[in-house]
Amino acid sequence: MATVVTKAVEEPKKTVKRDTLRAIEQKIQQLWENEHVFEVNAPTIEEEPNDSVLHEKYPKHMGTFPYPYMNGRLHLGHLFTITKLEFATGYERMKGKRALFPLGFHCTGMPIKACADKLSREIERFGPDFKMPDQNVLEEGVKDLGLNDDNAIKSQDLSDTVTKVTSKKGKVAAKSTDLKYQFKIMQSMGNDCKSIGAKIDWRRSFITTDVNPYYDSFVQWQMRKLKDLNKVKFGERYTIYSPFDGQPCMDHDRQNGEGVGPQEYTGIKLQVVEWSKDAQSILGSVKELEDKNIYFVAATLRPETM
Repeated sequence: MATVVTKAVEEPKKTVKRDTLRAIEQKIQQLWENEHVFEVNAPTIEEEPNDSVLHEKYPKHMGTFPYPYMNGRLHLGHLFTITKLEFATGYERMKGKRALFPLGFHCTGMPIKACADKLSREIERFGPDFKMPDQNVLEEGVKDLGLNDDNAIKSQDLSDTVTKVTSKKGKVAAKSTDLKYQFKIMQSMGNDCKSIGAKIDWRRSFITTDVNPYYDSFVQWQMRKLKDLNKVKFGERYTIYSPFDGQPCMDHDRQNGEGVGPQEYTGIKLQVVEWSKDAQSILGSVKELEDKNIYFVAATLRPETM
């Protein structure tokens, strides 16, 4: 007698509740935008010409959070921080205060420079319209990297353009690998804060370049003031230096190598007592070395073993 085995058909997940909540969310967010609910204006002279009672009559609250770098989409860490400010802004607004939440955009520093460098290289390769190559070209690029079936390859780019390639099954898996180009990352940047309904006045912003000269001059004034108060000082310390960029690069400024700090070695001078025959034949005719003590310097993490 034959046994018939039937496989239960999985029912699709019920998403009615989720879809209903999202519909309500989008409807209310559109209402907020139409009514300019989170746009906070300063009182006019006509409303209150007397500055001494201005704050008492029109109490205010302002908050922002550490400006995210403008080289990619926001991540969960940003959301975790922004929810705290989001709650505080809403709470102060319910208390009757002019609660202002402007967003900042971090557009300086090594991560931005790395982003700009990648975009520049991708423009050279794909043109100003970023016309992508077909899949065969990408496959050849992966092949040129020497991917095989046994090794996982992590490469900074294909011809200096791909941010990261990760493959475990060679060329076949490479077809399904999400190859990320910097221009693709930039195109994926949307208004994440707006989509979660953050109470941001989008007319206001902080931009960390001279594109915003008013804010830029404020930061310069602030640093000069802190220096005059002896709150900040110029000092020296060991740091990681990028010879390619010609400047120091802090831990979070690097595309890779986070957590790598300066390493202290002990240099030990070892005097040359006797040259080998080969060395003597080469250096014996160097007049600058005649009657000189010659030392080699060995760098070690364990000087006690020397």
